[in-house]
Amino acid sequence: MKFKKMLSVLLITAAAVSLTACGGGSDSAGSSSDTAEGEDGEVVIHLMMSNSQELGVSAAVEAFNEAYAGKIRCEADYVAFDNVFENLEVLMSNQSTEYDIFAADGPNVSAYVHRGYLEPLNTWFSDDEIAMFTDSMITEGTVNDQFYGAPMGDSSLVLYYNTALLEQAGLNIDFASITPDNRLTWEQLLDYARQALDVLDPDGSNGIYGVEFQQVGRVYQMNVLPNSLGGAQISEDGLSVDGVINTDPWYEALQFYQDNVNAGLFTRGISATETSSYFQSGQILFYLGTTALPATFESNGFTDYGYTYVPCFEGHEDDVRTSCGSWTIGMNVYSDKKDAAAEFIKYLTLYEGADVYINPSGMVPALTRQFTDELIAEKPFMEMAQYEVMNTSLVRAITPAYNEYSTTMDAMWDNIRNGADIHESVDNCIAELNTAFAEYQ
Repeated sequence: MKFKKMLSVLLITAAAVSLTACGGGSDSAGSSSDTAEGEDGEVVIHLMMSNSQELGVSAAVEAFNEAYAGKIRCEADYVAFDNVFENLEVLMSNQSTEYDIFAADGPNVSAYVHRGYLEPLNTWFSDDEIAMFTDSMITEGTVNDQFYGAPMGDSSLVLYYNTALLEQAGLNIDFASITPDNRLTWEQLLDYARQALDVLDPDGSNGIYGVEFQQVGRVYQMNVLPNSLGGAQISEDGLSVDGVINTDPWYEALQFYQDNVNAGLFTRGISATETSSYFQSGQILFYLGTTALPATFESNGFTDYGYTYVPCFEGHEDDVRTSCGSWTIGMNVYSDKKDAAAEFIKYLTLYEGADVYINPSGMVPALTRQFTDELIAEKPFMEMAQYEVMNTSLVRAITPAYNEYSTTMDAMWDNIRNGADIHESVDNCIAELNTAFAEYQ
């Protein structure tokens, strides 16, 4: 594969010279004069994409190549999820033109802009076209008022519950009465969990837990707790958590979490990769997870579940926040085929390709027009996702140091889960991130 050969060269030489012969650089401003590579003057563009999105993207690439036959052809490489970020760094830090367009995970857009990897898309996207995306996805893809990351889809959070466990526990919860304006509170949820565990696992020997996050220990979902108490993700300039995580909403959320881990209501010692199996095997009663999970449940033959809106904290009903965000697609600033690359990006994210992509991908739409009656009839949980996307979703921290932020914050959540002193953990997190952020100031 062309990509593997190029990456091998880069890893061995670690020099930009080795890439010049493979494609050369280009003007990084605005439009470009596209170079024809294929037959009959066809421009060939190259895409690097996470293999987690291959099903939907490959269908869109096939449709694009058919629609643009003789004009533009897209050739895609699908890279293992765990390798996407490292490979991108190796290629782009050497100013590679190997790929004209590439997958950029939403929270990393700011970092890639800071490093000079992404071309702003405003030359090709009108203001009206950008406005076709949901507000949170526009926020995620925008840096310094320039639009860099066109969202392919979005994600959202719902509260799943194990219907079999509720029946065994003799609990009758009126889920039909729950609406966005009449949610369960966290306090009610934990009370239901206690009641159920008193019946299902009174001495803890059955290994059943009351509540858990799908992505336990990861800021993508854990930050919902302080956010729903009015806490922010990061400072407005994206370069500090001092004055953010050492505030009342964060301390209250962290204490709430640790107390309920200690009480055996939340799990301890189970990784984010294991929680789905625990829920499907009847060991977790209430489970906060993304709307991508029903496809997993269906493939595993798991049917003992229902879903409802994410809880709010009592007294903070208007502060509830939910997770969002997903992959965007960006343009290589060094590409010499920018016009052709822009045609593909718009096709995939705004127009026909977006519709080809969204169904097999299983993602929540990033385009408001895609929340159709047909989609909601086929996937009823999308009605909840639509409400949360439009009203409660909060993008992850926008910072050029997102990798450092997420690594350090994840560690803080894990430490608190394991019983560490909360104030000391917060102070250590602030100190570590102060050092990390200094590299970007």
